[in-house]
Amino acid sequence: MKLAAPTALVLLAATAFAAVAAGRDAAGPTAGRCGGELWRLKTLSEPKSTTIAAINERPFPHPLPKTRRTAFQRQVWQVVAQITKYRAETDGIRLELYDHESYLNAVIPTPDCLSSVTRARADIASTFQLFTAECGHPATRAWQSLGAIVYVRGVGFWSQRRSVRGSAQNGAELHPVTGLRIVAGC
Repeated sequence: MKLAAPTALVLLAATAFAAVAAGRDAAGPTAGRCGGELWRLKTLSEPKSTTIAAINERPFPHPLPKTRRTAFQRQVWQVVAQITKYRAETDGIRLELYDHESYLNAVIPTPDCLSSVTRARADIASTFQLFTAECGHPATRAWQSLGAIVYVRGVGFWSQRRSVRGSAQNGAELHPVTGLRIVAGC
C-alpha cells in the first residue's frame, strides 16, 4: 500500500521528532527509567509552589504520623515568605515564616545532624551555609528578628499542633528546608 505524499511527510516528521525526543530523554532521568510515575516524589525533584495560607488549611492528621505517609509529607513545597524571626535549635535553625496573616515554621538542619544517606544532603547543607553566611548564625535559642524576603523550599512535615503565634495551628512545617533564595533583607 502506497501512502499519499502529505501522509508520508507527516509520518516522517513524527518519526524524526520521536527520535530526537528519545535521544533527549535518554540523557536525562525519566519516570520509566527512574522508579515509575512517582520518581519525582521519590527524589524530591519537583517543588510545588503554594502559599503559607494553603498549607495552614490542610487538616491535621490523626494520629500524628511517625513516618512520611501523607501526601503533604511526601512533597517538596516552595513558598514566598518573610522570615520574621529565627533561632538556634539543637538540630538546626528554626525560621518563622509569614505571608498574608499566616505563619509557618521551617527548619534548616545543621549539616552535623545529616547522615550519609540523607536525601538532598548537599542541598540542605548548602542552604544552611547560605543562611548563616548571608543572614547570620543564631548563637542562642532566643528568637532574633530578621525581616528577610525569601523563597523557601522544603519537605512537608507534621509537628505537634500549637496555638503559639508564629506557628501553623495545624502543626504543618517545612522540615527539612532544602533550598533558599534570598530576595531582600539579609
